[in-house]
Amino acid sequence: MRYRRFTPAAPLRDVVEHYWSIVSPPPARPIRAVLVPNGRATVQFCLGPAGVRIDTRGRRARNADVFLPATPEPFVLESEHASHHVGVQLTPWGARELWPASGRDPTQVEELAAILPSRAGLGTDPARELDSWLTALLPEAPRDCELIRRAVHAIDGAPGDVEVGDLPGLAGASASTLYREFARRIGLTPKQYISIMRHRRFTDTLLNSVHGDSAAMLAAAAGYYDQSHASREFVRYAGMTARTFRSAYDGIARLMAMDG
Repeated sequence: MRYRRFTPAAPLRDVVEHYWSIVSPPPARPIRAVLVPNGRATVQFCLGPAGVRIDTRGRRARNADVFLPATPEPFVLESEHASHHVGVQLTPWGARELWPASGRDPTQVEELAAILPSRAGLGTDPARELDSWLTALLPEAPRDCELIRRAVHAIDGAPGDVEVGDLPGLAGASASTLYREFARRIGLTPKQYISIMRHRRFTDTLLNSVHGDSAAMLAAAAGYYDQSHASREFVRYAGMTARTFRSAYDGIARLMAMDG
């Protein structure tokens, strides 16, 4: 499997964190990987055979050329063929800046944008092709995102230490204003965003730790109150136990879900 990451052009860096591409040969056996919530929407284009995406209700969909909004729910990805994907990881507020009408469910990219990037360009020079595509979608008068930017920065910097009640003081806004801004700009509540980022820190630690580390130590490292709390949150956001995730689902997940 070959993973590459690209930096967007300067005018796009407030709405795009990075681009990525994954090229993988046919697996020896079917792959199942969990896509863990990370508080960001993504856009992915499939340049090879499409796999399957499964949501928490067991609904299956073709996983190709799709916009995945910021969500508290995980997805399981299945693939049994060689694969080639190119994608965009947006900033937490980036999706609503580029596509103000984007909703809370996965959407085919062609339903959001009348013009799509060239598939040939995505295959040969993905960063240049995506820069050209997204630059054309930038609003002429971007909204002021400073408030949501301050709140997100505070949470991302210390997700285990920040509580919802801390945010008004950290961001310089009332709790009701922050709630509206998170719902409008990200599609999540402040509490959901904190929980997602706390869980992400936990899974980062889990994937990078040695097998001898205790679950209790990992829970403490992520800011959870106790091991049982961490276990419940893991099942909630990953759709499986930490043991199952670590032993069977950390291949593509390490590259895609955990990359920040």
